[in-house]
Amino acid sequence: MQKSRFKVVITFALLAACSSGPAVPGSGELPDAGGSAGSGAGGAAGNAGTAPDVDGAAGAGGASGGAAGAGGASGGGAGAGGSTGGAAGAAGSTGGAAGAGGSTGGAAGAGGTTGGAVILNQTGNPIYAQLTSYTSWLSVAADAAAKLTEDKALADNMITWQMPHGGFYKNAKTVYAAPWDGTAARSGWLGENNVELGTIDNDATVIELMFLADVYRRSGDIKYRDSARKALDFLLTMQHAMGGFPQVYPARALTTYSNYVTFNDDAMARVMVLLDQAAKLKPPLDSDLFTTEQRDRLPSSITKGIDYIVKAQMEQNGVKTVWCAQHDPVTYAPKPARSYELASKSGKESANVVALLMTQPQTPEIKAAALAAIAWFKSGAVKVADTAYVKRPAGNTDDTYNPIQASPGTTIWYRFYDLDKDVGFFSGRLPTDNPPGVGKKYNIMEIEAERRYGYEWGGGYGTKLFMYTDSVGY
Repeated sequence: MQKSRFKVVITFALLAACSSGPAVPGSGELPDAGGSAGSGAGGAAGNAGTAPDVDGAAGAGGASGGAAGAGGASGGGAGAGGSTGGAAGAAGSTGGAAGAGGSTGGAAGAGGTTGGAVILNQTGNPIYAQLTSYTSWLSVAADAAAKLTEDKALADNMITWQMPHGGFYKNAKTVYAAPWDGTAARSGWLGENNVELGTIDNDATVIELMFLADVYRRSGDIKYRDSARKALDFLLTMQHAMGGFPQVYPARALTTYSNYVTFNDDAMARVMVLLDQAAKLKPPLDSDLFTTEQRDRLPSSITKGIDYIVKAQMEQNGVKTVWCAQHDPVTYAPKPARSYELASKSGKESANVVALLMTQPQTPEIKAAALAAIAWFKSGAVKVADTAYVKRPAGNTDDTYNPIQASPGTTIWYRFYDLDKDVGFFSGRLPTDNPPGVGKKYNIMEIEAERRYGYEWGGGYGTKLFMYTDSVGY
């Protein structure tokens, strides 16, 4: 399959470029920023054959910037005194209109430029939701002191479960109800020489890093900062040379999909937006959370990651489309994962890849990639109009239940589409798997019930994306 090979040039002269987004509950307001402040799993469904995996969640500072953003001298935290301002727009009057968000940063990004590339208004960009799941782990105590006490206790236990390389396994919050006992397995996956593997699957490592950063921001206790630094080192170290992020690190002992670049369940997109927000000093990833050396590594890591994404974008009949859930780290080729996760064009994972691209300065290459993917999502051959994907209710054992249902005014996209045509498909396990399945089908009712109801085969993936892309004229 022909792949585009663009050279991506991203200038990070303004590490704190304004990037507004949804406010994070709790003490950290991660994606939102700007203004004078400058910052502003449905259950495992079993193993795939002999594989140990389960489904998890398938279930400006300068004259122009200050005035433009109404954000004062710090111009949205983008580096006071800089001629380009807080990324609210070195474009002068354009930045002025865009930065009317005042002290909250609001629409500070609209119309701004970095190195000649437009920075889009980030209000409503759905990618930032990838960093807010940690807030569900925060204490709900009414008193701030009690909240901090409870959160510190959880963070103290969390640190004991962190592996020497800095990563975490995909643990539920309940795992951190007690400290590691020194002997229990800290990971469900092993690499060469039985090294325990860290992962970015199902929010892992990212959720812990965010939680630790939040607790450090409120407590000032450096043990939480140091643990967050170890986690960042893990993420920066696991990145492949070409820029993609695998599912695990170190590599699993056998050749496996976990070593591929993983967009599945938004793994790489989640890591990339964390790095981006850290580079922009967005709370709770600000202050002295990371070392100068770590922050110096962020621009290169982000540039490499975006470059990989642009080059991995698949084409169909010479036209750019979207991405597979996994790609080869060197050749960019789409790859399968578990037996029922075939190489495909991904309707689910590609949505947040697009949203991630739109956080970056819109160079011609990045903009072209985003627009092509959006066009694919909006294609009448791809979207399924007047249809809803409704999961079978918990406790319902009716195997004649069809989750794809007529619903006037509702649009869905399939999880998987054929690589060479825009036809959605479903897949059971292989006949040789345990339990056995029927393989690839184009009718969801033809795959075995265990896979039919134990996996997410569709959803309104494009709807939320379009709410944002339409708002910025994409």
